[in-house]
This record gives sequence, C-alpha cells and structure tokens, in this order.
Amino acid sequence: YGPPMAVLSQCLRGMFVPAPGHVLIGGDFSNVEGRGVAWFSGEEWKTAAYRAADAGTGPGLYELAYSKSFGVPVEQITKQQRQVGKVQELAFGYGGGVGAARRMAGRKVAHLPDSELDSWKRGWRGAHKNVVRTWYALEDAAKAAVRVPGSVHAAGYPGREVRFRVSGSFLFCQLQSGRLLSYPYPKLLEGKFGEELTYMTVPSPDDHNAGRIIFDPENSNNWARVGTYGGSLMENIVQAFCRDLLVHCMLQLHKLGARIVLHVHDEIVIEVAREKAEKARALMERIMCSPPAWAAGFPLKAAVHVMRRYGKD
Repeated sequence: YGPPMAVLSQCLRGMFVPAPGHVLIGGDFSNVEGRGVAWFSGEEWKTAAYRAADAGTGPGLYELAYSKSFGVPVEQITKQQRQVGKVQELAFGYGGGVGAARRMAGRKVAHLPDSELDSWKRGWRGAHKNVVRTWYALEDAAKAAVRVPGSVHAAGYPGREVRFRVSGSFLFCQLQSGRLLSYPYPKLLEGKFGEELTYMTVPSPDDHNAGRIIFDPENSNNWARVGTYGGSLMENIVQAFCRDLLVHCMLQLHKLGARIVLHVHDEIVIEVAREKAEKARALMERIMCSPPAWAAGFPLKAAVHVMRRYGKD
C-alpha cells in the first residue's frame, strides 16, 4: 500500500463521520477561480461557455480552451489536446507562463521544449484578451494609488471592479463585497522590468527559495519586502472574492439553521438527520448556485452530495 504515513493521510477524510442517524452533505464550487477570472475580467464568451457547459448544451472548458487557442473545431479536439487545454486553464489565468505550465503538468510535459509550452501560453492569452488587459489595469491602478496617497483607482470589468487606495501605511484594495485586502508599507522601486510595486509581508518558503525578497532595512526572516505584479494581484483578488462567495453561502445556511461542521477551500459540509437529507441537499445546492447581489452575473455552480462519511464520490 506504500509508505504508511502516506496511506494514513489518504484515509483521513473517511475518518470523519456523522452522528448516529445523521448524514453529511458536502457542497463544493465547480472551478470557482476559473469562473471568477472570466467574470471579473468581463470575458463574457467564457462566462457564457461555463453556463452552457453547466446546462449540458456546450463543450467542456478544456476542449474550448484548446479550440479558442489554436483554431481547431471543438468537436475535433482529441484527448491529448484536451489535456493541453487543461494545462492552459490551470496555469495561465494569473499571468503564468512556461514555468507555471511545467509546475502544473509535471512529468507529462518534461519532454517538451519551452517553445512548445510558450505557444500554449500565447494561444491562451490571445483567446483571453480581457483577462490580459485586466492584469495590466490592476497593476496600473495599484501603482497610481501608491503615487498619490488618498486617491482612488479602479480596475476590472465595469460593475465588478475593485478599488485601490493608500491610507496610512497600507495600500488597500476594496473588493466587490466591500471587504478590504491590505498590502503593508507599499513602495514603488526599480525592478528587473521597470517600476515595480512592492510591499512588506511574511515571506513564504517559496519567496525565499525563488529569490523574491527585495532588500529593505526592515527585512527579517519573518518580515520582508516582496514585489508583485498584475497577475499576482488578480490571484489575490479572485481568491479573496471566491472566499467571500463561500462565506455568503455559509451565512445563508446558518440563518436557515443548518449545522455546518466544516469547510475546506471551496467546500462546505453540513450534518443533518438522515430523513431530511434530500430536502437539505436540494436547498444547499440552490443556495450555493445563487450568487449575492454584489456578484451579479457570476456563473456560480456547485456539486452537492449526501455522504455517510466525509470523502469524495
């Protein structure tokens, strides 16, 4: 069965069980970040494609990604080409390139030259022009806010935009929900590709290993200056408002008396009496597929299922 600790870790989920006479109902969003990137950027063909795929009237998004990138009719996409589309969707939404594709696909692309992976990137970006524009718009807005503290600068599709403003020692980004992201001690410095937006943070091991730490007299092992860019700001924002979508659903469920026993990433798990399972499942699905007013037009979709123990069907 392999290394004992690895086997035990794979079994952990199934060790969570409901009380006698009860079941667990798990609901998790379907590709919520990919949908969030399209919605926030105003890539309307993509949000429409998600709705069509959800309704069973359109192709899968991996097939569509390859089709849009390389001009191959979607009905002719092979299994191998679908895998390329999957790598594109997973690697390039936040400004990633060849390195992101290699990290995402691992050994499956080890034999391919950088030029091949770069063609995947260029194809995806060519099909997602609004996403690319939004990366640059976010970076420009954040830098403009740092240059003139107190001024407000917006970026994102109209009606879905975020707003940047410097107040005191922080660059704040107001999300669509009204919640704020904060970047401590922002500063514009000369970087490898020109003016770079930087801020202080608790650096991750990846920051240290990849040499992302920028010199600052205040740097220490657990507090250091790092740089950011449009794709990274996009990642922060999309993951943040996807979190807000999950919390909105949790609050709706809580108001209805649901017993939320855990939540993980984009998943909520409640515990209900066995005889109420199907009614509760249908209600939870309806709530998790209904975006709040601030996320109007978001193609939200969730898979909700009844479980005798916590796990993945």
